[in-house]
Amino acid sequence: MDKTSDFIELLKAVTVDSKDNGEGFVVSRRVEAIERLLDGTAYRLVAREPLALIYAKRELSAGDSVVLVSSHIDSVYDFCFCNDEGDYLRGTFDNSVGNAAILWLMLQGLLPDNVVVAFTGDEERDSQGAVQTVLALGRMQCDIKFALVLDVTNTGYESGAHFALENDLGIDIFTAHKIVESVETVGVRYEFKHNAEPDESWDYSDYGIPALSVCAVVNGNLHGCEGVLLQKCALFSYCKSVLSVLNSLA
Repeated sequence: MDKTSDFIELLKAVTVDSKDNGEGFVVSRRVEAIERLLDGTAYRLVAREPLALIYAKRELSAGDSVVLVSSHIDSVYDFCFCNDEGDYLRGTFDNSVGNAAILWLMLQGLLPDNVVVAFTGDEERDSQGAVQTVLALGRMQCDIKFALVLDVTNTGYESGAHFALENDLGIDIFTAHKIVESVETVGVRYEFKHNAEPDESWDYSDYGIPALSVCAVVNGNLHGCEGVLLQKCALFSYCKSVLSVLNSLA
């Protein structure tokens, strides 16, 4: 299979049900899929919280400065699916496409060594997964220098954007300039929306952590059971955008 087919298979593997009750996961098929995919890789589970799985390449120590990637795995769908429709995929991709993108980069060994990845729950309500991630890393006495949130958005679909930057919060001008330079190297159209719908970036910002969301652009009702459309040609542009931002922050 080619790379696109491999990515689609990965996306299908994590486009499965995942629900929580605000205290813990009550449907954990996606949790199990992520653990299975990362078993035997360079990544280890450094913290298991009721609503967060936190992965890093090594055990974390006091004083470590880390860049956090946060990708929520809870969903609101009655059922989950991923169908191939030629140049598009149709499916329940909030937020399995973000999960697949960061897993792809992890499995390919492309992430900087100081990146910590959190798969979180409760984003659709109170973002307790994000809160638990901050508290867990705080107990390890790690310094979270930046939080990069992965999600989906409708922003930019009509203009043909492959990805969108949303909710830039607490970012200094120097870092913002580096981020913009990094995404320009991807070489595709993208959109920027300063005040987008609330997501986990808002919660990390509440803890004084600079945050930004890099979102996959889709078309349709994000929470609708009929699914949304995702351009196949944008799959790796999205992955590249996430990696470019992380390299700029490393």
